[in-house]
Amino acid sequence: MNLYKIGAVLAVIICVIALVFSYLTWQDKLDNVLATPEVEETAAVDKKKDNKVEEENVDSVNVDGLTANMDEQLQEIFADRNDQGDGLKFLIAGSAALESGEPGYAERLAVSLEDAYGEFIDVAVTSMEGTSEALASVDLSAGYDVVLLEPMTLMNNDRIAIEQEREHIRAFDARLTNEVADAAIVLHPAQPIFGAGYYLAQITALSEFAGTNGYTYIDHWSAWPDTDDIGLKDYLTQDGLPNDKGAALWAQELEAYFIAN
Repeated sequence: MNLYKIGAVLAVIICVIALVFSYLTWQDKLDNVLATPEVEETAAVDKKKDNKVEEENVDSVNVDGLTANMDEQLQEIFADRNDQGDGLKFLIAGSAALESGEPGYAERLAVSLEDAYGEFIDVAVTSMEGTSEALASVDLSAGYDVVLLEPMTLMNNDRIAIEQEREHIRAFDARLTNEVADAAIVLHPAQPIFGAGYYLAQITALSEFAGTNGYTYIDHWSAWPDTDDIGLKDYLTQDGLPNDKGAALWAQELEAYFIAN
């Protein structure tokens, strides 16, 4: 009987040890199973972060560097939209001269802006017919941040007085800022023409108006031959519009302002 009791006790002890060992082994496996998704989830999160950083690096634009040639007001607009993570809406508006040439200065500038600023900038182009009265018909409901405006000065010759042109620009500006409070207009003249007379006075008046009223003014005329230089005809069509050479020169001057090297 003693041997039987001893054997029974040993059997019980062995069973207890076996149960404890089995429990510990199962618990260890359970812990490993529960830990695995957490590790995988952490790895997935890290991968997403890496991808996000990579995407941000691809899409990032050195706005401060690219806007170095702009006036302070324009620099602030570009920087603000960039800081807010918003895109910038840019409108090129003017007479049919913006489409003259293959391609015209507007298309050349638009391509250069999009190449430099990538998806940060959204460029639209609109041409007008008639005089500066047509500024009232330009659709600004898209909410443009910057408008590069050629205010139809050449088309106004002998039709619209200088003061009327100024009022048309002011009204355009009021409509623009009604859509976007800090939006800005950048003025630039139409192309020079050979043998210009009163047109020279109009261009001088436009430059003075811009300076007096705080508008940025890009004087691309300084890059063209003088209006009494026969060489100017090499940049214009027979109708006095920019040819390919004239469009390229015009666009180059605008690019120099909006895109710093």
